Amino acid sequence: MDPALQPSSSVDMATINRQETDNSESPFDKTDFSAAQYVNDLFPDEDSLANLGPFIDSIHSQIRRVDGEILEAVRRQSSSGSKARHELRTAQSSITEMLQQVGEIKRKAAQSETMVQEICRDIKKLDFAKKHLTSTITALRRLGMLITAVDQLQLAAERREFGEAAHLLGAVQQLAAHFKDYSHVPRVAEMRGRVAALEQSLRGTSLREFELLGEDFPSPSLLDRLRDCCAVTAAVGSAARDELVDSVCRREMGVYTQIFGTIGETAKLERTMNRYKWLLRRLEARKDVWGIFPADWRVPQLLCVTFCSITKTQLAEILDEKAGELPHQVSNLLKAVEATHIFEAEMSRRYETPGGSGTNISNNNVIHGEDDGDGFDAGEGFDAAEVRWRYEKERAQRTSAASSSPTKQTLRQHAAAEAVARALFRGSISQVFVPYLKVYVDHVERSLTWSVEQITSAETWQALAADQPILKSANELTEAVRGEMKDCVSRISRGQTLLDLSLVFGKVYTAYASRLVSKLPNRSGAAAAGTGKSTAAMLGVTDWHVKLEDGDIEVIALIINTAEHCIEMLRQLEKALVARLEAPLGEKVDFSEQEDEFRSVVTQCLSTLILGVETKLEIHLASLMRHNWAAVEIAGDQSDFVGAMRAVLADVGTNAGPALPSNHFRFFCDKLLRSLAPRVREAIFRCRAISDAGCQQLRLDLEALKGGLVSMAKAGHVDEDSVAWTATFAADVNAQLASVEAVLKVVSSPPEALLDAFMELLPDASPSEFQRIADLKGLKRSELAAVLDDYTRRVGHVLPRTALMQPHSNTTAGGNNNYLGATDSSEGGGMFTSPLKGGTAMPSSFRAPKARVASKASTSAQEMAARLSSVKQNANLQAAKATDSMRETTGRMLGAMKSLRFMQRDQQ
Repeated sequence: MDPALQPSSSVDMATINRQETDNSESPFDKTDFSAAQYVNDLFPDEDSLANLGPFIDSIHSQIRRVDGEILEAVRRQSSSGSKARHELRTAQSSITEMLQQVGEIKRKAAQSETMVQEICRDIKKLDFAKKHLTSTITALRRLGMLITAVDQLQLAAERREFGEAAHLLGAVQQLAAHFKDYSHVPRVAEMRGRVAALEQSLRGTSLREFELLGEDFPSPSLLDRLRDCCAVTAAVGSAARDELVDSVCRREMGVYTQIFGTIGETAKLERTMNRYKWLLRRLEARKDVWGIFPADWRVPQLLCVTFCSITKTQLAEILDEKAGELPHQVSNLLKAVEATHIFEAEMSRRYETPGGSGTNISNNNVIHGEDDGDGFDAGEGFDAAEVRWRYEKERAQRTSAASSSPTKQTLRQHAAAEAVARALFRGSISQVFVPYLKVYVDHVERSLTWSVEQITSAETWQALAADQPILKSANELTEAVRGEMKDCVSRISRGQTLLDLSLVFGKVYTAYASRLVSKLPNRSGAAAAGTGKSTAAMLGVTDWHVKLEDGDIEVIALIINTAEHCIEMLRQLEKALVARLEAPLGEKVDFSEQEDEFRSVVTQCLSTLILGVETKLEIHLASLMRHNWAAVEIAGDQSDFVGAMRAVLADVGTNAGPALPSNHFRFFCDKLLRSLAPRVREAIFRCRAISDAGCQQLRLDLEALKGGLVSMAKAGHVDEDSVAWTATFAADVNAQLASVEAVLKVVSSPPEALLDAFMELLPDASPSEFQRIADLKGLKRSELAAVLDDYTRRVGHVLPRTALMQPHSNTTAGGNNNYLGATDSSEGGGMFTSPLKGGTAMPSSFRAPKARVASKASTSAQEMAARLSSVKQNANLQAAKATDSMRETTGRMLGAMKSLRFMQRDQQ
């Protein structure tokens, strides 16, 4: 036996049988059944083989049981097949028998129908005879009645008894409707001809009777006769009614056209109101005349519609002839437009009825039994096709009968009258003014432009109130624009004219923004005109200076608040216009350009304020450069220039902090810090040699300057956010001025540790900055040479040896107090360049092209080095030429920066 199949322990046969019985699926039924695995599971060891015999007997017993089940299943299947064939034959015989019975039923039904037809044949003949006889008798009676009624109608027409004729005509028409299908009968054709002739005669007679209406008040008898004529005309038909109404309207409008025309005094625009007054007086004076007409004829309304059509045509001719004079007659044009709108509103109030006749007709249909739900019951022995056919037949009969009934005709007439009632009066005349209202728009534009000039000229440039820090002119402009909008909506139009007026509002606000900008302090290119022959004055690098006078900061803050207020007013104005304009035109209103204009005003205000503060601080930075820091022996209190700078910052914080909105004041502080930090660093580089005590003093001054900046930031609005922002700003102040403090630490380090301190504190500094720091250290030639050689060995960058010949090259003999305008572009900012990035976009003139400055500076340095290396004369002559060459090169560098400043000024 295979060792893998040998059992390793005893097996309980009861356990085996129980496992096979409990399992929902026998292990022998599995597709992945493995005999070896199954035996090993049952007999895992030698002891388990003791039950091998009983297990085999159990397996044989299971085999016999399965064979018996298979045999039983085969027997059942054999017997069920025989039974199924027997049942199929039985069903087929039943079907055959059923078909025979159905055929017998049909045959008997045909026999029954034939028998019934034979029995009822005589009865049908009698029924048809009775029906035809009844129809003939009825037709003869109606024919007699028709003849009598026609004779009476003719007699009433000859006597002009219109009331009697109206009743007889209605009866004649109803009787004649019964003979519609007998028109081929000569007698019937003759009577129908007589009826038509009488209708035509009554139609003409009624028209002639209405010609008796004159300008004088008609007598009551005439009114009664005319009322009867209206009844006759209504009985004749809608065509006669329309002809009569048109005749009356033409006669009334004939009087109107005789009084009002397109020439003469009545054709003046200022007398347009007289036209409408005439019609209203006419309607009131002839109220009794309009009362003779049936109400559903809507004669007064049709008369007004005719009046509107004629008036529109005449006004179009008048406006076309006077088109050249309209710019000088704007007030008269507006009076005519206003009068027209008032008249149209009055006509709409009188005659425009809400809803229409649709609801009434629908209700009448239901009342007369024309409900779609009335039909046959499909469950009464009829199949679906037959029920549908009968239902459609019944519907057709009812529709045909209802369409020819007087009630249906009356409903159609009322529907037509209601359609006339829904004729819109609004815009029926006023549309003629639309092409000519451009003169009104131009007039409003001139008026608002003049208003802007007046209110800005009279502006006191002070806050409107303590709780409203805006200019008075902004409120006056808003009121003027709101008044023009309301005037246009109430008097002129809500359509294209109002949309054109919105464009005018945009232009006016743009002009107001320009006037606000013109009030800002201007940049002065002649700020250095009083410095004699100083380098800055010759180079013109102070053209960015902005001199802030007393009160300028408050004015700038007012302009910023006013611009923000105008932005909000523009948004409200846009919403108001969209709500008042007609639906398709509201989407075209857009004041985004004007909002951008006022945002630009805010930007220019902040730029001007920053440059003004920088102009004040530059004077004190020049004092920093002029001071002899090499002579400082001991550090003491803060320097005078720092005290002056703190005073400037404190003044700015006091005046601008409470006046500016929080977001703008924070923006101002951030941008001022980012602009001032590189200036302070450059000012230190422009100093001559600085002693260790001088470095300590400058570090103390730097801490005092930080405190001044933080104090300025605290002067703004005090709220929950301001405390957190002030802390953030203080951290930003330390970060921005950290490089300045690092420069001072490097300069104060011993000569032997200068390079190590530079590499540690200023790891991102350029080689040129190291040379400038070495110059500030004031080293001797031998010490400077050793430091530069050490830097070359460690960094691998060869520095020019010009510093060995002129150690203190950070300044010139002529003084350096105006070098703040000439910056090294490698310092990440410029002395005259405000790095106003992020937040509100600043003018492009603040962003100097640094790459161009660096290129020119590098070229000048190379020229200087070449000139110095080519000098091979004696020491005194060489030093003299080197000095001349350096001055010439320095002049070229400053000249290049001057050209750059002019280019920036041209771009503004």
